[in-house]
Amino acid sequence: MFVKQFYVPSLGHYSYLIGDTNSGEALVLDPKRDINDYLDTAQAEGLRIKFIFETHNHNNYVSGSRELTAATGAPLFASTDSGIHHDFQPVKEGDEIQVGGLKVTVMATPGHTPEHVSYTVADTSRTEEPVLILTGGDLLVGSVGRPDLLGKELGEKLAPKLYDSLHNKILKLEDYVQVLPTHGAGSSCGNNISTTRTSTIGYEKRFNEALQQPDETSFIEFVLKDQPAIPAYYRRMRPVNQDGPAVLGNFPGLKPLTPAEVINLMDEGYLLIDTRSPASFGGGHIEGSYNIGQGGSFTTWVGSVVGLDKPLIFLLAETTPQNLKEIVNQLVRIGYENVLFGYLVGGFESWLAAGLPIVHLPQISVKELEAELKGAGAGSQAQNPDRQVRNVLDVRSDMEWAAGHIEGAVHVPGGELEAKLEQGQLTLEKAQSLAVICGSGYRSSVAASILQRHGFSDLQNTMGGMSAWTAAKLPTVK
Repeated sequence: MFVKQFYVPSLGHYSYLIGDTNSGEALVLDPKRDINDYLDTAQAEGLRIKFIFETHNHNNYVSGSRELTAATGAPLFASTDSGIHHDFQPVKEGDEIQVGGLKVTVMATPGHTPEHVSYTVADTSRTEEPVLILTGGDLLVGSVGRPDLLGKELGEKLAPKLYDSLHNKILKLEDYVQVLPTHGAGSSCGNNISTTRTSTIGYEKRFNEALQQPDETSFIEFVLKDQPAIPAYYRRMRPVNQDGPAVLGNFPGLKPLTPAEVINLMDEGYLLIDTRSPASFGGGHIEGSYNIGQGGSFTTWVGSVVGLDKPLIFLLAETTPQNLKEIVNQLVRIGYENVLFGYLVGGFESWLAAGLPIVHLPQISVKELEAELKGAGAGSQAQNPDRQVRNVLDVRSDMEWAAGHIEGAVHVPGGELEAKLEQGQLTLEKAQSLAVICGSGYRSSVAASILQRHGFSDLQNTMGGMSAWTAAKLPTVK
């Protein structure tokens, strides 16, 4: 049996190609939208993709199932309760599908979502007993899937079902059975997911904290508290996957643009996303651009703060073909294919070479911020009587805020900032002097760039964020 896991770090997403090496038949489970990895691997291994399986309707990415069906002719298998409105083969508890010599058995496991199913796989050339289970969003490595992605009320109803699916079905398998989940570290579909990519039933029974809860009531309380914030784009993904995302074939490309073209497009309402680091963005950037650094959180933060109503252009740290392709892939995975337009050729250097104006986002250390808050900093009221003592805007999650924050800080989760500004729900004054802080300096740079675009001018980004603040043993309150 051939098994390969594919990992998308920016989504915390795992998908799988599993094949019977004797017959050459293979399946793909929970595919991402850019499908060439599956096609290339199958060809290299002498496998034919004959089946596509989904464990649930995904909230964090656009499924690649229709794309893969169009490329291979393989049918999609999904829960009979999935509510999918395009072609698929419905499956239910106990159904068996033969993939060559591999026996795939359906296990109905509602919990992470109402329609969730898991699949056990047995290599019948050796035994009829399962050797692995594809657990989707229910059993994760070191964690379990959250049941509240579709709302708090439904989450309270799904949590007991998740407990039942885990304890009365999945964990009844032998300890040696390998656990292959769909959600991994970096996904908001679970809390404190391990960076380890696979596990076993026995290991999870012994070390998974959620599974150590003494009873169902304790388990429900555990899985409903302290979950990460749900990115705004998640609410779009489930209906997109149920209705059936467009089959693209070839993904869109980004058009090369001159500085003059970028100016004209921004005047027409196009949004420029600067993917450089916070430090580079702070040192100088194009007025009106958003700073969403091209790191592990890029997809989540574009999906959280950028709508689908504006065409997008990009300023990249590196304009290599591979980097351009990765930008497109990351955003097509979450449904932005119709708004991807172009990129500034030559990056920020070409803008500078054209002699065009730039703006800055000052960076402040936590020690400097502390001094300003005490009224003793170089830019403080003590030395500049016309300037207000700086205030702090904390853009971390509710859970992070509750764990400890700077006294007197204002709290607005970064993912909510754009919407609150658009709807006039933010009480901050544009003339106010603000230091923006998050956990490390990444999210605060995103937030500060949003504030700049909305007319806030006296801003600083706090380098190192609350991690640096606590490391410096500076005071916090709860």
